[in-house]
Amino acid sequence: MMAKARLGRIAYLNVLPIYFALEHIFGENGFHLVRGTPAELNALMRRGEMDLGSISALEYGRGFRDYLLLPDLSISAKGAVGSVLLFSRVPFYRLDGRTIRVSAASASGAALVKVLMAELFEVAPRYQQGQLAGVPLGDVAAVMAIGDEALRLSAAGTMPFELDLGQAWQELTGLPFVFGVWAVRRDFAAAQPEITDSLHRLLLRSRDWGLGSLAELSRISAACFGMTPARILAYFRQLNYSLDPEHEEGLATFFNYLYNLGEMPEEPRLEYFGGEQLAVSN
Repeated sequence: MMAKARLGRIAYLNVLPIYFALEHIFGENGFHLVRGTPAELNALMRRGEMDLGSISALEYGRGFRDYLLLPDLSISAKGAVGSVLLFSRVPFYRLDGRTIRVSAASASGAALVKVLMAELFEVAPRYQQGQLAGVPLGDVAAVMAIGDEALRLSAAGTMPFELDLGQAWQELTGLPFVFGVWAVRRDFAAAQPEITDSLHRLLLRSRDWGLGSLAELSRISAACFGMTPARILAYFRQLNYSLDPEHEEGLATFFNYLYNLGEMPEEPRLEYFGGEQLAVSN
């Protein structure tokens, strides 16, 4: 019997519109769902322990020779994202030489902080990566949090300065920021093209159902996340789940900044399952 495809799912609220129908309505069983933080899914994909699913944009950029993008799927924001946030005790332009603790759960978010500090605020902080939950933060000037943790920290209002990284990126570039993509390992796509195509179509179908049911999903998830349905609905509406030419330009610009900062050894190509290839250049 052929083993089921291992499909990665970020264990955060932000992907609920993509996965809810797939998990609870369609009744499909041709895959094994693998849950984790973005960093955990990145590592599984890199090691070949996950076949396809959501990974960070940074992971795709660094490992593009091993991956193919699944067309028209991303977690992006055209402006404020609401759940990738930098909290600071001091104004952001005063963070030069100070320590920012960045969530170990997000590779793209941590890299974006470095770009914004260098290009938007022209400061060079020190960076400390690690978990945020349960860790005393008195010795750091700022923290970067993502996902549900960022939503809770924002609601708590414990630090006086808050920066939405999606909004800051748009101010810098005028482009959407792609936090995560859906990709497939090249070896799996070559060995199982029909399964890859079927799961890609299923993800698109599930996403389209989710985008047409955001109010219902907001009501369902409100109690679990300790937020009102209205706040969750507003959060969902800040997100974008497509991958169009404007998103591709945003990805190219991000990769170019990282390459110039020495955070990426080469500028990647955007290559899609199905054959399309786009060179990244700026």
